[in-house]
Amino acid sequence: MSYRITSVSLLLGLVAVSLGNGIASADIAGKHPYYIHARSDLRQAELLLQKADESNVIQEEKAAYSKVHAAIAELDKAAVLDRKDVNNYPAIDSSLKHLDKFRSIYKLLRSAEKDIEREEDNHAAVGWRNRAKVNIEQAKHYVENAASKDVIDDLRASNY
Repeated sequence: MSYRITSVSLLLGLVAVSLGNGIASADIAGKHPYYIHARSDLRQAELLLQKADESNVIQEEKAAYSKVHAAIAELDKAAVLDRKDVNNYPAIDSSLKHLDKFRSIYKLLRSAEKDIEREEDNHAAVGWRNRAKVNIEQAKHYVENAASKDVIDDLRASNY
């Protein structure tokens, strides 16, 4: 059995392959979507840290806020290289109080940390990613201190 390839069937085959390839790549978000996930988590943590709390934890909250803000700035530099949109304004749960707020912030920081630990193939972004990781680690430390002070203060005030 012999097949004859006509120019029309060849053209139809090429069109089908190119359409299929375009459709398949339409779902791909591009390189490094984890930066954007991490940035969104950090932005939520930043907004939660801006929410006023008890006076005994304000210093740690300000320090954590500063580190989270610095981490966002580093990720923004890396994201710009990949032409990512860094303008996001996530909603936050403004009803969170004290320890629940710190738990949420800590979870967001851990999530961001996991996202940026992924393998980086853009060597220009590695330094920014590493500086963001350091800032996140330091922010976690300040959040731990703030949560500890909040728990101790509540224990002393018999709020448990």
